[in-house]
Amino acid sequence: MTDSQRPCVQYFVNPNLSTQRDPLRHERRGATLWLTGCNGPVNALSRAVRSGLVEGVRRGDADPAVQAIVVHCDGRTFFSGADLAELAQGLQSPGLMEFVTACEETTKPVIAALHGTVFGGGVVVAYACDHRIAAAGTRFAMPEVGLGLLPTFGGTQYLPRLLGIEATLQLVIDGAEWSVGRAFEAGLVDQVVDGEHLLEAAALAASQGLPKRRVRDGQAHLRDACAGTLAFQRRRQTLMNAAPDLEAPLVCLDVMQSGLRMPLGEALVQEHKAFLRLLESTQSRRLRRLFFAERTLRRASFDRAAVEGRLRAGGVSSEKLLVTARALLREGAVPDADTLDALLVDIFGLGRHAPSLIDELLGESA
Repeated sequence: MTDSQRPCVQYFVNPNLSTQRDPLRHERRGATLWLTGCNGPVNALSRAVRSGLVEGVRRGDADPAVQAIVVHCDGRTFFSGADLAELAQGLQSPGLMEFVTACEETTKPVIAALHGTVFGGGVVVAYACDHRIAAAGTRFAMPEVGLGLLPTFGGTQYLPRLLGIEATLQLVIDGAEWSVGRAFEAGLVDQVVDGEHLLEAAALAASQGLPKRRVRDGQAHLRDACAGTLAFQRRRQTLMNAAPDLEAPLVCLDVMQSGLRMPLGEALVQEHKAFLRLLESTQSRRLRRLFFAERTLRRASFDRAAVEGRLRAGGVSSEKLLVTARALLREGAVPDADTLDALLVDIFGLGRHAPSLIDELLGESA
């Protein structure tokens, strides 16, 4: 079987969880359905993965022998985010909201076993589950606003209900990357274990008859309404002072704050519409393109020092830069215009959300 043919989610019932270090077996009470992501290297949440997750939860719900469902991943990380290349084609069904709904509707407890980097959509998968166990060293982040987007699939509404407003704003608007300790303190994680015991801990939890605990029922956002209002005001003022033309975080603030005042179903519709608007925005397209270009820049094998020297010598003056840019591209000194664009942003400290200087110089569309 080739890598392209290998399923992205595998199904196992009551796997043998013994290890050489700790061969302890836990008593089974019924069966546990294991949903194992295997979409390496970063377990991106592609359409095939999302389909497998939704199908798996529904399969577990329909099987009377299954008493609990565990979601985890092979390899070095849990689901670390969306497949950004797929986003260029728009949202493809099923989305993660179908997974969230499937977890809410099943009568079986769903347990997330987390490790590595739980970023973006990985956090969605985590909060969709009723209980969350994380390996020591796991990291958490919601990088969507940095890509000109907002957390969708309930991110602007479920996270405040689970974590409270201030903690959610730290994660979503401030761009904080949380350690597993901070995630535990905030309530995103229920239990932290050594990585080598992660699956054993999940198996034990699955055998204990844990209750359903739907995140939509959380009320952490109601703990201190005055503090929540002040938290929104502080973020809004900070953004207006620092980058008033940056769209995504301000839209995210509006959607989150107004959504918490309306029925959840209406708030989710509002969130989805705002996400689609941002997805088509010039800023988001620019930031997502720059994301891929920066990755190419890190991996590209070209004489960066020489190229950077020529760019710095000409400075950021449009006329001089245009001549240098055209020469570098013509000579093949850089892989492509996007990589050159990312290099200019890096060495001259240009605004990442601003229009592409290369596009302007070479007369290309943004």
